[in-house]
Amino acid sequence: MSFYYLIYSSIPTRALADQELDELLHVARTANSEHGTTGMLLCFNELYIQLIEGDESKIRQLYNNLRVDGRHYQVEILREGKINQRFFPDWSMAFERKDEPPAMKEASFDLFTEKSISLLSILDPTNKPT
Repeated sequence: MSFYYLIYSSIPTRALADQELDELLHVARTANSEHGTTGMLLCFNELYIQLIEGDESKIRQLYNNLRVDGRHYQVEILREGKINQRFFPDWSMAFERKDEPPAMKEASFDLFTEKSISLLSILDPTNKPT
């Protein structure tokens, strides 16, 4: 089976409060589970990077919806294409916030650091998707 992936970056219009971010993740994870979409979201202080993967038509529609979301701007595709297997098959939406205080990150450090490194390595132009 073939999948489609898309990685985009954007700039947040403002920092989301923890409760707002939790609500956003809950909605995204629920919708992604319903549509067979998986991925990873990295939130830096002034930059979002997200990989979404699944059925091409659903990913393109999701990306079009994301482009008009008022919580961010300058939404730009960094990389996209077809793959034979998902990068993040076990995550409806893995997440890591890179501006958390160290004490908050300790609980998820081992799990998400590997995921974050995986997402960023996909952006390496010498790394060819399978």
